[in-house]
Amino acid sequence: MALEFDITTRNGPVEARGTVDGVVPFHFEDHGDHWTARIGGHWQHTEAHSAGSRAPDTRPLADTRRNIYRALALFRSQAKRLS
Repeated sequence: MALEFDITTRNGPVEARGTVDGVVPFHFEDHGDHWTARIGGHWQHTEAHSAGSRAPDTRPLADTRRNIYRALALFRSQAKRLS
């Protein structure tokens, strides 16, 4: 399963859009105190940032990438259990 995405940080929350396997839509948003990832039309995961984490506009992009890949790993894990 391949994930391709672009991260944007303009005018609002850090956001990433892309696809899983070149077909399934992927969307990620950092809302400040939490982040949300959506894959496909039905799967969604929301998670709080750890205490003391930085504001979205000062958070390193490496943190954003780590959360994006965490979301994909959770999606894969749940998909395996359902199949």
